[in-house]
Amino acid sequence: MPKPAKCISPKKAKKLQEKYIKTIEKALKKEFGKEQCRDFWWPLEEIEEYIAYVKSETKDKDYKNLGLRFFLGKYEDDENDGSATMFIAPTGTKETAISAMKVGTETIEEVDPLNMNQGGWPPKDY
Repeated sequence: MPKPAKCISPKKAKKLQEKYIKTIEKALKKEFGKEQCRDFWWPLEEIEEYIAYVKSETKDKDYKNLGLRFFLGKYEDDENDGSATMFIAPTGTKETAISAMKVGTETIEEVDPLNMNQGGWPPKDY
C-alpha cells in the first residue's frame, strides 16, 4: 500500500512535539504546577470499531464528508485526578441548502464521542 500523502516524517513529528513542549506545555506547567498529559493512545481496533459505528449511525442521515475531530478535555478534580483527556467526535456536512454554502464540517452531536483512552503518563516523547 502506498504511504498516505499527508504523512509526515518522524523528524518533523519530533520537531512539532519539541515546539509544543517548549511553548504550550511550558505554559501549562507554570499554570498548574505540574506536567500535563500530552499523548493519548487507543488500540487500533477501537478506532476501527468507532469509525464503523459512526458510519452506521450516520448512514441514513444525509451526512457527507465524514471525518473525526479530536478534542482535548479535562476531568473534574474528583474524577481521574482531574487529568487531561482527549475524546473523538464525528464530523460531517449535512446536505441542506444552507450547509451547501458552508466550508468545512460540523461536529455531529447525534453520535456519541469516543473517550476512555490511555493517556501517556508520565508524558511520553515521540
